[in-house]
Amino acid sequence: MRYSDRSGGLSDTERQRREALRFRAADMFSGGIRPPRVAHLLGVTRKSACEWHRAWQKGGKAALRSKGTAGTGCKLTDAQADLLEALLEQGAAAHGWDDQRWTSARIAMLIAKTFHIPYTPRGLAYLLQRHGWSFQVPSHRAARRDETQVATWVKRTWPAIKAPGRPGTPGCALPTSPARVLRPPKGRTWAPRGRTPVLPVAYSRSGRTSIAGLICTRPGERTRLIYRTLTYHRRKGEAKGFGEKAFQALPHAAHAQLGGPISLVWDNLPEHISAEMRQWIATQNGWLLVYRLPPYTPDLNPAEGIWSNLRTTLVNFTVSGIDELTALIRSRLKPLQYRPDLLDGFIAETGLTISEPV
Repeated sequence: MRYSDRSGGLSDTERQRREALRFRAADMFSGGIRPPRVAHLLGVTRKSACEWHRAWQKGGKAALRSKGTAGTGCKLTDAQADLLEALLEQGAAAHGWDDQRWTSARIAMLIAKTFHIPYTPRGLAYLLQRHGWSFQVPSHRAARRDETQVATWVKRTWPAIKAPGRPGTPGCALPTSPARVLRPPKGRTWAPRGRTPVLPVAYSRSGRTSIAGLICTRPGERTRLIYRTLTYHRRKGEAKGFGEKAFQALPHAAHAQLGGPISLVWDNLPEHISAEMRQWIATQNGWLLVYRLPPYTPDLNPAEGIWSNLRTTLVNFTVSGIDELTALIRSRLKPLQYRPDLLDGFIAETGLTISEPV
């Protein structure tokens, strides 16, 4: 008996397991148990049980023995397969392609060039699947991101933020840069087959809404969300977005609500690192201690979870103007202020643990 699947065949362990299953079926057949009952007892299909029964009638138990791997076998030796995996780990760009995508055609060309062995795209897919590779959507990462710097920040700077005796120990604020909602997001909806639904959207580029927020936590108290919105109507003299003064108001609000010194962790937005902002921070050294996240690390910013949650709740909503959009955003952010468990989840998602000082 031979078995194959879409991954190009079974492993030796799986073949042995299925052979043992067929031998159990043969013993049941010898005891007079019919194939439907065997299928029920062994958890296999009736078709398989009937095929095993016919093979057993013709050749006995030996007819159910595994015949080994189907097909001609792998064209690559074990050493060649290990070398191929090492070459693939280098990325497609290292082998002359413009991007890092590994397609079946590219890998086939690499094998032909390196080992002088031809492979079809289908056969190559079987080979890669047997070696634990799959065809998937890659995640993107900023090219200028420094993983060493990120690891150092998490290992050294983050514990210092939580250390007892620091000026900002009683309260910690984790902010994000402003999120600009330009267009209503689209989500899936039920509709008659073959007729694409049309959602009317009143969007005429009449302005935009900017949002800035802080996730605030303090040992022994519930996690809080402090946010501000700013609506730009394209009027003369109107602020287009958050400036230094607006960002300075957020730590002041956190200071008033938490009632103690603040350790402020935020990103490298231009307004956060400007000369005006640095000068203001220097004058607040009695209650404010500022730490900066490494560049291009939104995964360490728990407030990114807020904006992701907000975009989800705004799906398929239709607004008639920018003021209505601002009101809708506020109505969606307000409930989050009463969900400390959800805010704690946004923090936990970053992998940065916050525990009480001992």
